[in-house]
Amino acid sequence: MQIVSISAALIPFFEHDDANRALMGSNMQRQAVPLLRPELPRVGTGIESRVAKDSGQVILAGADGVITSVDGKIL
Repeated sequence: MQIVSISAALIPFFEHDDANRALMGSNMQRQAVPLLRPELPRVGTGIESRVAKDSGQVILAGADGVITSVDGKIL
């Protein structure tokens, strides 16, 4: 089994893609911008949640609860 980069691991069906197409997909992910109205992806790799947690950009709750308000500084 060959280890690949995070951006390559996020490409669905990576192992079945041409090498040039996979390289282009990895480079395009680096240039991505956030969407105004994001939708759930129709196809995924299963590693997306792990990447989000490891990025350090996601706030995780220590226990179940309900968010009552959101501010620029406090959640």
